[in-house]
Amino acid sequence: MPTIHVLPENLANRIAAGEVVERPASVVKELVENAIDAGATRVEVELRGGGRDLIRVTDNGCGMTPDDLSMAVQRFATSKVADVEDLERILTMGFRGEALPSIGAVAQLRITTRPVAMDEGSTLVVEGGVVRGPERTGCPPGTVVEVARLFYNTPARLKFLATTATERGHCVAWVQYLALSRPDIAFRLVHDGQVLFATPGSGELAAVVATIYGSAAARDFIPVQAETEAVSLHGLISGPRLTRATRHYQHFFVNRRFVRSRQLSHALTEAYGLLLPPGKSPVCAVHLTLAPEHVDPNVHPTKIEVRFRHPHVVHTVLQQACEEALAAAGFRALTQRPPRTSPVSPPAAGVFAGPDLEQQRRAERLRVNPFAESLDEREDGVEVFAPPPDRGTSATPLFVAHEEAADSPEVLGQLANRYIVARSGHDLLLVDQHRAAERVLLHALEASAGRLVRQLLAVPLSLELTPAEAAAVEDHRQALAALGFELEAFGPSASLLRSIPAALVGEDYETAVRDLISDLVAWEAPSSAERRQEQLRAMVACHGATKKNCALTREEMQRLIRDLMATDAPAVCPHGDPIIVSFPLSLLDRRFRR
Repeated sequence: MPTIHVLPENLANRIAAGEVVERPASVVKELVENAIDAGATRVEVELRGGGRDLIRVTDNGCGMTPDDLSMAVQRFATSKVADVEDLERILTMGFRGEALPSIGAVAQLRITTRPVAMDEGSTLVVEGGVVRGPERTGCPPGTVVEVARLFYNTPARLKFLATTATERGHCVAWVQYLALSRPDIAFRLVHDGQVLFATPGSGELAAVVATIYGSAAARDFIPVQAETEAVSLHGLISGPRLTRATRHYQHFFVNRRFVRSRQLSHALTEAYGLLLPPGKSPVCAVHLTLAPEHVDPNVHPTKIEVRFRHPHVVHTVLQQACEEALAAAGFRALTQRPPRTSPVSPPAAGVFAGPDLEQQRRAERLRVNPFAESLDEREDGVEVFAPPPDRGTSATPLFVAHEEAADSPEVLGQLANRYIVARSGHDLLLVDQHRAAERVLLHALEASAGRLVRQLLAVPLSLELTPAEAAAVEDHRQALAALGFELEAFGPSASLLRSIPAALVGEDYETAVRDLISDLVAWEAPSSAERRQEQLRAMVACHGATKKNCALTREEMQRLIRDLMATDAPAVCPHGDPIIVSFPLSLLDRRFRR
């Protein structure tokens, strides 16, 4: 017998399904894209059990004849590609012809369809790869695709699905992506009988953005538009006040196809320059239209990535369009780099224009601390602050006491609104104020571990959430409540924040909780409940702590230093990074050649 053989069709379909059908959201994406390609102006998606039990997609598109219906469930059958040349000018959402047979291989699939020109429709059933039909039936024009018991015959795939809330969130996210790509189509999403998402289909992108982010946040978006020979661009970008902790809220559409692109995200971020707070990313929904032959949409199996023939052109057009839109809205981006073309003109008398390139280079040459990344390394006498292991013993401290106690450095000032400059004895200290605040806040949260110490809000804070964020809140609601965050569901895509941990009183808790929820979306929670709470406390401390580029009064700096020295680990932040760098007097003497 030969060792090489052709796989049975049923087995080949299951393997192909592994590429196309990853989770219920994959099915929703494929079926809704088919509805869009069919010319639908209304698409309704109904889910049960997060998509595990049922996914039903109903559209008013062109429908299929019985012959087309029979062909639609065959591998590599498509109406969108006829020859090799068509691959270079693809404008449809789907084109591979693998979705329906792959779905039918791992689920119970039923398709009911009728073209407008026919008096009756037809229905076809695929169960575990076995096709029955088509049979004649009465139905309205359009197509209804029902997918039941997803992965019923592949239990290994079924057990790796996430919770119902998480799977529902992924499904809603994909419907929202597609709604942003086609604001001219009315979308409606229902889960277990509850309407989660609906758009009017008016063709206005702003209406879809308002549905997703809420009317209040939608007012912070700025229209952007550009037209060149190579690229046509239009969409909405957020003002500097509306930002998120990750780039997951940046929606780019190339020829109406939703894509992820580091290049486009980089161009968007460059346009904002110093308008963006550190560690924050803008939100956007931007459409780019290019000639089909200038885009390769077949880079990734799910077509989530694209390749541009002239990437630098696309980058430049997007960046310049966003810069102009921000300037027109009154936000002039301060660039973080010297101009590439014209030299910097000398500033007018009495006007401080910041250090020029030569001054920056001089500062590099005179920099005192070429700080080593490893905590164990010491360069040129620079030391990372590490207090004695036991503060109650007589171990020799790192700082020699002079007029101040060794554990109470004296604040001298602030550098770049980022570092606190202090003195302990004869040593000069630089304290990272954000990391110090992290350690102090984590210490307060750990001190209240095991007992609920929270502050009720006089006015509950309403939080508009994306589907993925709403699912993350539902999944981790008990763990958040144990920390002091009381979040109550308020409609399908919002939550009311009724209380916060007492340690966050006086801090910007709204930004902290929004960033925390954003992190929870991609957080892989450990199985240990104790470890899970430890990581959550560290995340709360990170987002609730004083940020860099934040001006502090001398009293605030002195209090932060005092609170830091009272913690059990003032040397490093919760992430293991150094908080204090020490410059001994002997090092300064050597630098000044004394």
